[in-house]
Amino acid sequence: MSSVDVLIIGGGPSGLSSALTLVRQNHTVILFDINQGRAGVSHYLHGIVGSDHKAPASFLEDAFDELKPYKCFTLSDAEVTSLAETAGGFQATDKAGVIYKGKKVILANGLAHSVTIYTHGNEELANTIAPTLDGKPWKADTRKIAKLALKSLEGTVVEITFEDGSTVTETFIGHSPITSIRGPFAEQLGIKLSQSRGEYETSPPFNATSVKGVYATGDTVNMFKAWPNAVASGAQTASGVAVKLQEENWNLPPLFP
Repeated sequence: MSSVDVLIIGGGPSGLSSALTLVRQNHTVILFDINQGRAGVSHYLHGIVGSDHKAPASFLEDAFDELKPYKCFTLSDAEVTSLAETAGGFQATDKAGVIYKGKKVILANGLAHSVTIYTHGNEELANTIAPTLDGKPWKADTRKIAKLALKSLEGTVVEITFEDGSTVTETFIGHSPITSIRGPFAEQLGIKLSQSRGEYETSPPFNATSVKGVYATGDTVNMFKAWPNAVASGAQTASGVAVKLQEENWNLPPLFP
């Protein structure tokens, strides 16, 4: 297929905000979304002006409806499994082997998540919450905890020692979580990740990653992972991408680094 201006991976609030910002300036966009956002199990979202207490699914549906009239916008439900640099930009390949080409990439692919609920010997509590964990990337562990300790003074990995002497390590116990980004794209493209938080390492003001032409947005770069921040981040990143595209199209000197 012919190349588009921007490939956006992820159809959450930041990806949708990026798409709307770009199509408003007549840039061609393919947005890939497989409907696996973290807010899927939530009944309400909060903090977004005009949408407080609205169901996340309803908010996303309205956002997609706003994008549909733009002829330069394409929505795909294909799952992108790989990204690679090419002479003219980037190519994305989906599970079926279909190839999509774009000049720039915006990664709004969100976070992976796995949660262990430690009940400290409370079997009754574990049994009570078991039905709510079914089918989700969460589990309960009923072993009694003897102590918690940092694995190292430099790191943020916590070691849990149980009364039976066994141990496990976690990256998040109540605070200081390490972000786990969904998808293999950082490894495939060689994008640097923050050692302290696990997010894409980006440069201000437009969240450019360590790979030229690849940008990130939303929960993949924000310390505070909330929908209002994701919407703002998406618009800001897309604005920078639009500037870069127009500089290249018209052979203009760069306005920003």
